[in-house]
Amino acid sequence: MLLATGIYLFGQKYLRAGENEARAVAAAPRVKLTSRDWRAIIALILLIPVLAVAIVPNNQIFNAYLIWGDQQFDLVFMGKKLPTTWLVTLDAIVSVSFLALVALFYRWYGKRWREPDEITKIIIGSAFSIGGAMCLFTAAATRGAGQKIGLFWPVAFHFLNSIAFAHMLPVSLALFAKYAPKAINATVIGLYYLAFFAANTMVGWVGGFYEKWPTTNFWLLHAAFAAGSGLCFVLFKFVVSRHLKTEPVSLNSAASR
Repeated sequence: MLLATGIYLFGQKYLRAGENEARAVAAAPRVKLTSRDWRAIIALILLIPVLAVAIVPNNQIFNAYLIWGDQQFDLVFMGKKLPTTWLVTLDAIVSVSFLALVALFYRWYGKRWREPDEITKIIIGSAFSIGGAMCLFTAAATRGAGQKIGLFWPVAFHFLNSIAFAHMLPVSLALFAKYAPKAINATVIGLYYLAFFAANTMVGWVGGFYEKWPTTNFWLLHAAFAAGSGLCFVLFKFVVSRHLKTEPVSLNSAASR
């Protein structure tokens, strides 16, 4: 929070200031939404539950995953038993690192080839999310009777899932900002965050299956969530987005502005 406040104070000179401008904006006539605007709104609203399903594999990290890890992971490292909560610490470090690494990768990629659009990046993220969930499925499927699961599969999961996270969450926000009509852009962005509410609700509901189902089936369900939402994103790309064409926006160029 202190870092964010410092950035805000440092960047104030770049912000538009002035009471007159604010009053002028407030006094501006309300813009009527076009048919294209309404199509965009409907498409984005339909995308909210899909995003919620896509987020479930990532957010399960803070629920049943920790219980499973505490029960089944071999958390002994260099002769010391690691607290289960360190898995969350590992995820935080890896997730933040890959947010930066993925952004740098696309900056490098965009200088040489055409950078993928937002929905394509989300589809790529879905593929990595499937891979992450399959790591957990494989860990559960290959565990011998009475044996603990080594740290290879959990660490592989965190790496793949963090790449998925970097492709999906910030990019999906950019997607909503890109397609939302300017007149109600902030409202549509607010609706976007309903996906997180729905996802966390689903995480709690799905977590109840952990004690009822075989662990392999439990994690296979999360892979199915990632695969199903990924197919919906593909459908959005090839059916919906063709009717909502806008000028392509690079996340790197948007950030530089």
